[in-house]
Amino acid sequence: MTLKRSGVGWKHVAGLGVSLVIAGQFTGWNYGLSSGWANMAVATLLVALLSFGLALCVAELAAALPHAGGLYTYCQDAFGGFTGYMVGMTVFGALAIGAGAAATFISAYCEHVLGFGGFPLKLALITAIIGVHLRGVGEAMNLLVAAGVISLLAILLFLLTLAPHFSPANLVTATLPLEVSPMGVFAAIPFAIWLFITVEQTTAASEEVDDPGRNIPRGMIAAVLILLVSALCILMIASGAGGVTHLAPADDPLYAALTSPLLGNSYSTVATIVGLGGMFGLLATMFSLVYSASRQLYALAREGHLPIFISGVNQRGAPDLTLMLVGGIAIFASLAPPMSVLLAVVLSLSAAYIVVLAAFIRLRTVEPSMPRPFRAWGGRGTAAACLVLSILVFAACFQLDVAMLAGVGAYFVFAVAARIFVRSSQAAQVAAITEAPADV
Repeated sequence: MTLKRSGVGWKHVAGLGVSLVIAGQFTGWNYGLSSGWANMAVATLLVALLSFGLALCVAELAAALPHAGGLYTYCQDAFGGFTGYMVGMTVFGALAIGAGAAATFISAYCEHVLGFGGFPLKLALITAIIGVHLRGVGEAMNLLVAAGVISLLAILLFLLTLAPHFSPANLVTATLPLEVSPMGVFAAIPFAIWLFITVEQTTAASEEVDDPGRNIPRGMIAAVLILLVSALCILMIASGAGGVTHLAPADDPLYAALTSPLLGNSYSTVATIVGLGGMFGLLATMFSLVYSASRQLYALAREGHLPIFISGVNQRGAPDLTLMLVGGIAIFASLAPPMSVLLAVVLSLSAAYIVVLAAFIRLRTVEPSMPRPFRAWGGRGTAAACLVLSILVFAACFQLDVAMLAGVGAYFVFAVAARIFVRSSQAAQVAAITEAPADV
């Protein structure tokens, strides 16, 4: 049972990559400014290097081994079934709860810009997005790319509006001088990576992409470069025009920059347009997270790590049950504090990065002759450098509150228990078949 090829090309892959991440450029990153703009800038450059190197490595793996499971399949090939399964469940959990956080942020933007929101809106959003995905990957991808383009246009409008107001003086405060410290950079890293995180999840589309050996690398590299340019421009212009003090605590930093006391009330109309663009960006990210999470769970079930019935697809070739499971988790996660959810996502995904980069190095070493339509620039050296950066990101995420850390721990216990249960059931079925009397 496989997902069908659906005319998905490199532009769709790039759109998926941008859409997975674009919401992080509208919200979340600015909390890192509380460590100082200079520390946030250094942290952003470090995680940009990590994201670009990681994209190169997973693009090589996806081109060589196209599979809906994405990261977990490479880890499974390198280190065995249990490691692959745990990486897969880690990625699935992070993406599913991330979709819930995206719904929360959409609701917050909607309340600010349009005057309504709350749980009924979150429920309606999640239900509608699951419904679109159930109609098939083509429909979902077209809407996703459209939402991503609208959000990028909103970012462009934001940058053009505020660029003339940039002043280096707005990057500093009495308590946050323009200087770099190791601990300041360390504290900013979990928020800086929100400008790029999850772009590597485009590998979940490799099974449905036409000519994955060509389109996956092209699409991923294009996505990272687009995100790098927009992230650096936002970090510079939003902070330098709106002021670090005003932006650091805001839930909607781009809207806050446009309505900053430093600018008066000159751009209320632009602020509304950018706020609407932020909603589209969050919507695009939510579409992408649901897509990638559902494919991850589908692949785990199809490979026998979870009950096989979970891997069923509908008449349009969409994995219907996994989509509904993702929707249920997203609804639950939308009730949790969004910043705690974001840190849990970063913690989980950075742990997965560590394993997948180690898998890249191992597969390059033990399977040098494996056909690789695309080879990552720098090879094992790039992977080793990114591995060190991933460990740094993982360590930085232990700023997470105790309750959410306990929740992450409980999820991993559940994942191990599910694995034991499925394996025991499979062993019992094999034993029953072996012991059954032969037909006479």
